[in-house]
Amino acid sequence: MQLSETVKLYPTEYQIELIRNTMSEYISIVNNIVSDYTNKDNGNIENVKEIKNIKSISKLTTADVKAKLPSALCNQCIRDAKSIVKKYDKACKEVEKAKKNKKSKKNKNSKNIKEVKEIKEVKEVKEIKEVKKLKEIKVPVLKKLYCYINNQNFKIQDNYISFPVMIDGKSKRISVKTKMTDKQKLILSSHRLGTMRIVIKNINILVAQFVYEINEIEKVNESNNVMGVDLGIKCPAVSYCTDGSVKFYGNGRKNKYMRRHYANLRKWFQKAKKPTVVKRIKNKEQRIMKDIDHKISREIVNTAKKHKAKVIKLERLENIRSTTRTSRKNNPSLHTWSFYRLAQYIEYKAKLAGIEVEYVDPAYTSQKCPQCGNIHHAKDRKYICKCGYHTHRDLLGAINICNSTEYIGNRCIA
Repeated sequence: MQLSETVKLYPTEYQIELIRNTMSEYISIVNNIVSDYTNKDNGNIENVKEIKNIKSISKLTTADVKAKLPSALCNQCIRDAKSIVKKYDKACKEVEKAKKNKKSKKNKNSKNIKEVKEIKEVKEVKEIKEVKKLKEIKVPVLKKLYCYINNQNFKIQDNYISFPVMIDGKSKRISVKTKMTDKQKLILSSHRLGTMRIVIKNINILVAQFVYEINEIEKVNESNNVMGVDLGIKCPAVSYCTDGSVKFYGNGRKNKYMRRHYANLRKWFQKAKKPTVVKRIKNKEQRIMKDIDHKISREIVNTAKKHKAKVIKLERLENIRSTTRTSRKNNPSLHTWSFYRLAQYIEYKAKLAGIEVEYVDPAYTSQKCPQCGNIHHAKDRKYICKCGYHTHRDLLGAINICNSTEYIGNRCIA
């Protein structure tokens, strides 16, 4: 499995100028190679500037490209250009096929003049849409400044990252200062690193993005401890382990207030006819809710690791929006409930930690008494059974999920 880690760079003004020049040269070389090979395919070889001899792009090497870049970066330029040209060629072939199919249909229909007139009258709107789709594809041009450096040409030492740039026409290494957390240092030192991507964010903020590989851990512990997790709206998550430990996660009321607040903002700006602001508010709300789900899922997995749980059991809440009876008051909160996303986050985080995830049948998990087995509806958030057993409604769900033997699968289905 491949993951990425982002680190902020703190270069000097001189280093910023060198990195910017390297990036601009990198992007210009990629764009020149792409334009040269697309022109070659179209029969125009007059505009070729950077490549000495036009040959097939698969045989292109650094010796054929005139670039004021270190050889490692020049190789990376050629790789980027190859991938762009392949995508462009594939798109062009698809358009040509579509055009041929359109011509063949016209030839078949031209046999009967009466049929042609009828088709023209009926398919006027469809033809307009097809013409728009079959327009010639523009040659892709990179605009955002960035550059890739492979794992053999950069080094991480303490709080410095060294990589090659061009200084006075020669390839030299520069060491750029960074601020990494202990967790980031551990990740980058203990895993196999891939390419490093340097990007400019805002005006002068430089960021290095590292790709690293992680092996899925099969077993972390040999204990038979199981954790049941009940997902809800008023209480986002409750966990119960077989050793008797209980924990509540998140704040459902706060989440509901935030959703209502952003819904009112969107409504107000929609009336004011400001669609861009509405879209921005919606994106902001989604980012906040995703962050909350990430934090809850991380806390759940950390609790499972702390109690040495071998398995995390979740409810498979499939088609819950269509099968649940709701009032007009609770309907919006049910439809904005991100149970599937939270379950996915728990699943992949648990997988990385070496903990299995199982899904069980959610039927009667919040109504069945774990002592006598009778089904009884809870009043508000308290569950009281005739046998005398009483507990929190969501905790009851977590207990029944933990004790459930009705295994459905190990994957979440929306």
